[in-house]
Parts: sequence; structure tokens; C-alpha cells
Amino acid sequence: MTEHEENLRDLAAMFAMTGLIIRNREGELIVPTAFELADYFMESRKPEEGIAAIKKSRKKNVQES
Repeated sequence: MTEHEENLRDLAAMFAMTGLIIRNREGELIVPTAFELADYFMESRKPEEGIAAIKKSRKKNVQES
């Protein structure tokens, strides 16, 4: 795993951990669960699987009268 991939995995784990805390999951093992979710995220990024991209929405031209 490259340094970039490790950083991306850590970032994904951080977001997963935030979500687990917000959902009041203190009773669970939050850190290992967050890294399991991050690993799932990293696995889904593989080229043969792909990951959905978020398209920017186009701004509508608002014409003044």
C-alpha cells in the first residue's frame, strides 16, 4: 500500500468513526469497526469494481427580467 493509499484509508476510517460516534455506538469497538469500514471502502475503489462519482450539478442560468 502506498503512502497515498494509507492516508486515504486513514481518512476513510476517520469519517467512519465520526459516523459511528454520531450514531451513539460507544458500546462497539469503534476504532476497529471504523478501519473495517475503511478497508471495505478501499476494496471498492479497485479498478474492476469502481466507485460512484458525484457529478457537479450544473447551475441554471437565471436571466433577469
